[in-house]
Amino acid sequence: MEFAPSERMDTALQDLKYAVRTLARTPAFTAAAILAIALGVGGSSAMFSVLEGVVLRPLASPHPERLARVYEVGRDGYRGSWSVPDYFDFAKENGSFESTAALRRATVNMTTDAGPVQIPGAQVSSGFFATLGVHPAMGRGFTGEEDREGGAHVAVLTDGLWKREFGGDRRILGQSVVLDAGSYTIVGVMPKSFSLPLMRQAEILLPLEATKRDLENRGLHMLTVVARLKSGVSLQGAQADLDVLGPRIASRLPDHAGQKLAAVSLLDDLVGNVKPVLQALLGAVAIVLLIACANVASMLLARGAARQRELAIRSALGSGRGRIIRQLLTESVLLGVVGGALGVLLSAWGVDGLVALAPRSIPRLDEVRLDGIVLAFALLVSVASGVLAGVVPAIQASRPDLVETLKNGAATTARSRARGALVVAEIALALVLVVSAGLMIRTLVRLLDVRTGMSADPAHVLVADVTLPRARYPDTASMQSFQNRLLERAALLPGVQTAALASSVPLDPQFQAVLSAEIEGEPVPAPSEAPEAEVNWITPGYLDALGVQLVQGRPLSSSDTAASGQVVLVNQAFVRKYLHGRDAVGRRLLKFRGDDDKGWTIVGVVGDVHTQALDKLPQPMILVPRSQWAQSYMRVLLRTSGNPMALAPLLRTEVLALDKDQPVANPRTLENVIAESVGERRFQMTLLTGFGLVALLLAAVGIYGVVAYSVAQRSKEIGIRMALGAQRTSVLRMVVGAGVRLAIFGVVLGLLAAFAVTHALERALYGVSATDPLTFAAVSALLLGIAALASWAPARRATRVDPMVSLRAE
Repeated sequence: MEFAPSERMDTALQDLKYAVRTLARTPAFTAAAILAIALGVGGSSAMFSVLEGVVLRPLASPHPERLARVYEVGRDGYRGSWSVPDYFDFAKENGSFESTAALRRATVNMTTDAGPVQIPGAQVSSGFFATLGVHPAMGRGFTGEEDREGGAHVAVLTDGLWKREFGGDRRILGQSVVLDAGSYTIVGVMPKSFSLPLMRQAEILLPLEATKRDLENRGLHMLTVVARLKSGVSLQGAQADLDVLGPRIASRLPDHAGQKLAAVSLLDDLVGNVKPVLQALLGAVAIVLLIACANVASMLLARGAARQRELAIRSALGSGRGRIIRQLLTESVLLGVVGGALGVLLSAWGVDGLVALAPRSIPRLDEVRLDGIVLAFALLVSVASGVLAGVVPAIQASRPDLVETLKNGAATTARSRARGALVVAEIALALVLVVSAGLMIRTLVRLLDVRTGMSADPAHVLVADVTLPRARYPDTASMQSFQNRLLERAALLPGVQTAALASSVPLDPQFQAVLSAEIEGEPVPAPSEAPEAEVNWITPGYLDALGVQLVQGRPLSSSDTAASGQVVLVNQAFVRKYLHGRDAVGRRLLKFRGDDDKGWTIVGVVGDVHTQALDKLPQPMILVPRSQWAQSYMRVLLRTSGNPMALAPLLRTEVLALDKDQPVANPRTLENVIAESVGERRFQMTLLTGFGLVALLLAAVGIYGVVAYSVAQRSKEIGIRMALGAQRTSVLRMVVGAGVRLAIFGVVLGLLAAFAVTHALERALYGVSATDPLTFAAVSALLLGIAALASWAPARRATRVDPMVSLRAE
């Protein structure tokens, strides 16, 4: 018999009202079930919001699928940045992109009423705004004339910088601001929603201003290139065009032979590295949700036993099995929806926590928020959780048999088996999660145990950034004068043991430079095969400031000046790779600074230092004295006897005494630099550990519930056993053994699943196998111990059953 729509609605409302009344009669059960689902839904919604905001949400641009990043690809397959002339050739000659844009990082010093501040920014070509499809909310972008040297000095502000430094004054357009000791006119302000892809910390945009030197130097690669596909052109079609254009551009410089061009989706380029990490974490929190659902299902099974008489009477009065199942599912779905609503509130807090924990290397974090898609996901998960938790109990409870109900026999046995199976599943899922967390913990421990090559205590080394504007310090003499006076003042600060300057700091990949050279006495390589090495421009105190070992020769000294012979230090990795272990001291590097270079003599060899990452081998390195090759960008290194951060204000005062318009930026300790280098793994480990602890707690609650329910059902049997002479220890052993047996089944299934799942973590692991036997064994033992502990309390209760009460009941 079919019901009319109005009748079906009335029936659904009746089921809902009955479900509310029924759940209200058992507040403790209802609260526990709602909280369990809320934890699962809240965690999964928070994690999904991060995945959706970072990976799934399209870029904020018209037709974002048409945005691509274009690379110059070397003969070794390395995807690198562009030279200025190569970019202009590409922009003019390509046939697949309707517009192109070039970007490069540019840190500028801004003079304000409150003092000088360093602003992270970017130089962009005039096609930038059209390519991204994002235009200033006020004013204009840049013109083609401003791409070249000699164009007007103009700037576009981000909304955040405009409000922070200029109070959101709409009269800012046309006003001048001092940047790097030069006057720039503000011509635009970007929308509040604007975030610069690839350089998301940039707060000010400046024209590209390609100099004559830039336009003539195809070997100087510094540009990031983004392009917009023409309508109807696919990425594959554009790549076919680039396969023809790449060799043509490469032929214009001999050492570009074999160079190619490659285009990839801009979104994939931005998030490709973090996508697997976030997907794995979402999978981990989904496991927690499944365990929570299994717990609620186990609770519903136990509750169903108490309602057998009620359901049997309803069945006898004419309620069909489908009607009973629908009523019970209505109750479980209601639990899911209410738990989901609470979970959404928890996820709002969870999103803030996740964003705060996430390392800065994860892109688009500023776009993470609870939006309609996340709320729809939460609703879907809530309903699914209610159905998943309620379907097995509903089917079990819809088979009431009056005789069996009165005898409390077979139905109870079937229900107990179902609860046992759910607990086995919980333990198996928890083991997978905790093993994954254990592997990440061991990875982080191994990474932090890696010898960095620096003996200085990183907690006692201050690192701060100073960038000298070319307009005020145009030549080598002026830059060297500033750095020498700065070192003299910094060395006199209280507690400073060593002061030095460098262009980069180990384990901070930003501003690391790579240059090539020929080695005197070695076969002359092809231009594209010249030995390459990381280069760091330093002052003599650098080795002492970081505790880098001098292995051979002498260190740099104050006597290494522009008037003396040009000298460098190299590291052991350089000697191994390019000199095959032969003596390096006295050898000379040629064409290091250009074709007219007179050569640089190697005067010493230093120990290897991890510069890129703790899990990457040290690369060849050349250390150049700043007194012989000046650089405008410097990092101040102060090795101290006390708290280095207490010296940051004093260092800023000394810099301002030298130049009232010169800021000091980003003071931090070397310990912070090292911690940030393992930020992504620490993020994974922290979340997996948190999810694992929740999973262990839920699994322990599940085991306790099953064993306690079993003890309650078998209380008469246990009393009779004890009346017949059974010892309390044997009863204790029997009950605890039942819980441990469930755990053993769960551990075996979990081990099989973990062997398959943990291989997905292999790329994130270091120094430990994805099937590490120690981790697998330790987690298995932990779960068995938790199972025994969770079974202990109901087992103790079982030993206190009064045999006389059981006998009288019989």
